[in-house]
Formats: sequence, structure tokens, C-alpha cells
Amino acid sequence: MSQFDHQWEALVSRARQAPDVRDTEAPFGFAARVVALFAGTYSPAPWAALERFAIRGFLAASACCVAAVAFNYFGRSLESSAEMQIEETLSPVLELS
Repeated sequence: MSQFDHQWEALVSRARQAPDVRDTEAPFGFAARVVALFAGTYSPAPWAALERFAIRGFLAASACCVAAVAFNYFGRSLESSAEMQIEETLSPVLELS
């Protein structure tokens, strides 16, 4: 065992034997200060009630936009296929006349 290891072991054993002298109690008036800070910092914003409805409104508007795009997309695709069918059936009739 080297000299460093011997000194280290002696230091560790003395540290284990040392009493704990830390103050574990809270300072006088600590609880009152914590309660006062908590009571003083809470102030509801005037727009807090609107925030709750804003998210719902955003979701509703998003759903309407998606529905409008889907309705427009499917409406156009059905309309174009119907126009093609009409042209396919009427073109021979128009050629005969």
C-alpha cells in the first residue's frame, strides 16, 4: 500500500467519525414567506378564459378547412369523371348529326 493510499484511508476514516453539525431547521418565518410569495404571484390573466376556447376554435376551424378541401377535391374528381362520360356518350351522337 502506497503512502497516498494510507493517508487517504486515514482521511476517510476521520471523515466518517466527524459529527454532522448542519442546521436542519428552516429559518424563522420561512413558511410565512413561502405562503406569501405563492399568494402574491398568482394573478389570472384576463385572457385566460379565452385561451381555452381559442384552442377549441382552432381545432374546429382546422376540421372545417380539411372538410372543405376534401369536399372540393372529391367534388371535382366526380364532376370531371361525369363530364368525361357525357362526352363519351354524346360525341358519337353529335358526329351523326
